[in-house]
Amino acid sequence: MSRTYGVIMDEIKVSVIVPVYNGETYLEECMESILSQSYKNIEVIFVDDGSTDRSAERIQSFQERDHRVVLIRQTNQYAGIARNRGFDAATGKYVMFLDADDYFDSSLVEKMVSAMQRNHADIAICKSRGYDEKAKKEHQLAGALNLELLPEKEVFSKEDVPEYIFQLTAGWAWDKMYRAGFIREKNLRFQGTRVANDELFVDLSLGEAEAIVAVRDELVIHRTNVITSIEYTRERFWHCGYEMLAEEKKELESRGLFPMLKRSFVNRAAKYITWNVCSITTAEYFSEYYSFLTERAIEELEIVGYPSEYYDDPFVCETLHRIEKLSEIEFLCTRIRELNQTVAERDLYVQELLSDMGCLQERMRWMKEGKRWIFPDSLMPDGARVVIYGFGDVGSDWFEDIQRSGRMKLVMVVDKNYDRFETDAVKIHPVEDVDGAEYDYILIAVNEKETADEIRGVLTERKIAPEKILWFDPSERGTK
Repeated sequence: MSRTYGVIMDEIKVSVIVPVYNGETYLEECMESILSQSYKNIEVIFVDDGSTDRSAERIQSFQERDHRVVLIRQTNQYAGIARNRGFDAATGKYVMFLDADDYFDSSLVEKMVSAMQRNHADIAICKSRGYDEKAKKEHQLAGALNLELLPEKEVFSKEDVPEYIFQLTAGWAWDKMYRAGFIREKNLRFQGTRVANDELFVDLSLGEAEAIVAVRDELVIHRTNVITSIEYTRERFWHCGYEMLAEEKKELESRGLFPMLKRSFVNRAAKYITWNVCSITTAEYFSEYYSFLTERAIEELEIVGYPSEYYDDPFVCETLHRIEKLSEIEFLCTRIRELNQTVAERDLYVQELLSDMGCLQERMRWMKEGKRWIFPDSLMPDGARVVIYGFGDVGSDWFEDIQRSGRMKLVMVVDKNYDRFETDAVKIHPVEDVDGAEYDYILIAVNEKETADEIRGVLTERKIAPEKILWFDPSERGTK
């Protein structure tokens, strides 16, 4: 048995709390890795959150073989409430909140207890790695424990890193050990939301702790791309993330922590919102979320209005700026251009590789093919009546795309230099002709934003409603 400051470590009980909801697929591996820990003085509290599969039966089978297993059953109230229920029943000096689809190094509890005891810590955080369930391979977990941000001292608190205390680690609980008395003293509880129910607990604990220590070993293997995981329902319940951030801001203020930790909170919230807005793939949920951000959330959370250097990540800063300034369609078009550019760069790289492998002829054919400007057809509603402003390279290509798709009605094409075009395919009208036309949108078909802004100003002076004027930031993609 090892000793820490005169105490035999195995005399210290550790409570391991695991919420379970329809987790039978991975539950056995999870339980085996917990019960085979080198540190034996543990109680393992499984809280079955109203599972409809055989999760409870699996836990009961282990309970019959190992007296350290405790099973608590409740109706489905989500993981946050399950963790609270488990903690209320816990009797250990230290507590961990693990996930039922993860698995753990056999030295996890031992190394965490040792770090807690040695440093009289309130929280210990370990490194972790991911396991992609689809790809069947391990990978790095971005932001799990940012070693480069850790203070040089072994034991630290918010006083040492007030501007980025929340950036030291991700807002999940499964890679951390807590002193149970600390949780009770600070009245820390998990939220009852369907998703995003652990970050409030984690951030408040980081803000309240007087002694935090990092264990630099990878001790948790976290499964990703798990179809049954609650993460897969996250975009449908996007409002849970806002509720979490709003409650966190409120709690930090009521606890007197917000002034010191404001910048760290702003960056935590800004990154969460950026990740969410860039990862929602369902049109309905994205539209709801984007409208909510522009109408309420970014202002209420106080995450905009700071100089660019206030933000840790330039991409987050730029995304927030776009949300603040752009309509939903403009935002999406800007994202499409960025993604298209990424694809274009990837395609070029692949072609260069093919050339290096002796495929010079194929590469030359690709380079000789003409480029074209693709209209983002999917972003426009069916049956929309549109006017194209500009018949240069962008406008002529968009004209072909709109005609080909048949989804919209092209009312006319206008250009300030209308008399310079000689084409039988389409009549080019002077700009003044839009005054008497019936249309839903005017599409500014130019490449440069500055030019688009000038045209927008001209159209606005003609008393055209701003919401009818659209400019899509185009990307040169594809071939004629």
